[in-house]
Amino acid sequence: MRIWAGLAAGVLLLGAGAAEAAAKTKPPASLSELDGQLAAAFGAAKIPGASVAIVENGKIVFAKGYGSADVAQKIPATADSVFRAGSISKSITSIAAMTLVEQHKLSLDAKLADVAPEVKFVNPWEKTDPVRLVHLLEHTTGWPDISTRVLAMDGKGWSVLRGVQASSADFISRWAPGRFAVYNNAGPSVAGVMIEKASGESFNAYVNAHVLRPMGMATADFDLTPSLRPRLAKSYAPDGSETPFQYIVLPPAGSLNVSARELAQLVRFYLGRGTVDGRRILSPDSVARIERSESNLGARYGFTMGYGLGNAPFPEAGIIFRGHNGGIDSFTSLYGYLARCNCGYVLMANGGAGVDFATPISGLVERYLTRGLKMALPPTVKVDDAELQRYAGIYRNITPPNALIRPYVEVLNLTRVSAGHGKLIVSGNDFLPTGAHIFRRFDREQPSLAFVEDGGQIYKISAFYSAEKEPLWRVALIAIEAVLLAAAAAIAIVMAPVWLIAGLRGRLGERGGWLVRFAPLLSLIALAVTFILPLMAIMSSGTSAFHSLSDIGPYSLTIFAASILFPLFAALGLWLSLSRRDAGALVRLFAGLASAALLAFAVYAAAIGWVGVRTWTM
Repeated sequence: MRIWAGLAAGVLLLGAGAAEAAAKTKPPASLSELDGQLAAAFGAAKIPGASVAIVENGKIVFAKGYGSADVAQKIPATADSVFRAGSISKSITSIAAMTLVEQHKLSLDAKLADVAPEVKFVNPWEKTDPVRLVHLLEHTTGWPDISTRVLAMDGKGWSVLRGVQASSADFISRWAPGRFAVYNNAGPSVAGVMIEKASGESFNAYVNAHVLRPMGMATADFDLTPSLRPRLAKSYAPDGSETPFQYIVLPPAGSLNVSARELAQLVRFYLGRGTVDGRRILSPDSVARIERSESNLGARYGFTMGYGLGNAPFPEAGIIFRGHNGGIDSFTSLYGYLARCNCGYVLMANGGAGVDFATPISGLVERYLTRGLKMALPPTVKVDDAELQRYAGIYRNITPPNALIRPYVEVLNLTRVSAGHGKLIVSGNDFLPTGAHIFRRFDREQPSLAFVEDGGQIYKISAFYSAEKEPLWRVALIAIEAVLLAAAAAIAIVMAPVWLIAGLRGRLGERGGWLVRFAPLLSLIALAVTFILPLMAIMSSGTSAFHSLSDIGPYSLTIFAASILFPLFAALGLWLSLSRRDAGALVRLFAGLASAALLAFAVYAAAIGWVGVRTWTM
């Protein structure tokens, strides 16, 4: 599963610059040239082992392994080595659901409460906007992504229903289903329960019989079968240690075990519009539906280029591939395809920097496949500048994946939008209108943003998140808060050694004492600990990072204590700035302003559950 998808998406955009720079270089001219460049790229990314499959003209023309499937045993990786595909599982789950839709045993509009009443969830809008199958597959339930508590569970031997029920405390809609999309690992797994109920079979049995085997995947399985186990590659954390295999509790979202050669059959399925080697699994109409997002606010205004049914356009410059990525237990994987060139690829890796879309490795393959092709651009339409000006402003992300990631998404993802000359400028990039509400970044082949007004509020909607336009007064407050905190940190860092030396020499007793100076500094330190330690774990790889947050232990308790101390020290600093008249005016001004800014941030932190934060529940 893409565990930290919400935050990773933002980090990925930082890496996208490297991929876009690489896109300017000459593409490989042949498979042999691509082979050599891939070997070098995997080495540069410190990937222990990788497997690749290339599809051209609807056929697998290249399949090869690189490096080691097992470093200690010196077992080389091959095209038939088994890797964990992570969230690519969602593509298979969605295809399985659509086979039942075609059999008239399920409907995308089927209500969860009707089909699987044993799955408990909270939706304040259930009477008017019930949770439906389409919401589960397109990530539009409004549910937060699964918590660290669920991520750390061991689901060996569990049924799909048991895992879903163990996770159901997280199934709370934060907005009306069908309004906004945000990546969620629970939805496809709950869809797995609906598949079981509609088919009368276990999820694994149905998927094997109706999707994997007909597609030509002879050994791929959501279970680690005896035949797969000896072929399963080892995976490795960034420090080179082996990452243990985890039996996740939500297998329809992320437990597919498959080789690159077999996974290429999924690419061929999409290119064949539902048919592989003469075997029809879905109709072309059903495949087209998989590739559209229809259950979000943007879709009501014609923006259907978001996350579809386990399938999405890649957020990268140039010609746009579709597909899905995955990550679990230090394994990473990616499949992509482009219908108009009848081509695609599979990348799988067992550690290091891994593989993903909008990165140099995937960019290398895509440039080879699209050599000689040009972007197929939709026509630009004229939108009045006055209308565009309505969309100008500062936007705040309102769809954080969960409470753990919320502050990073909200604080770090503020976006500026300006308008003029028939276009929008978003974070410095020109976006051209292809419709009244739909916009394409100048260097991308397809639209990737929609701006809509609903209920008097303007929203910026993308495939993976939504943001709302902030009022000017709130933008001003955020700016003032940021300036005060930055100034406080700078002054504290510069003056701390001076104050420390003065204190050791006994010169602070008659100048207000230690605490009026150091209480704000201690608050800043506690604030940094509160937010940096979770971020370090979030950005780490492997299950140990999850356990550091999900288990009650030194790491999580340090975060808990720091999140309480930073507002307490700030309150103390503010009180001392007002009461210690013997302190110098500049010292009291520093203590007062710094402590006030810290307390203001503490109010925000408390509002989102980050004062006394218990990461083991998030």
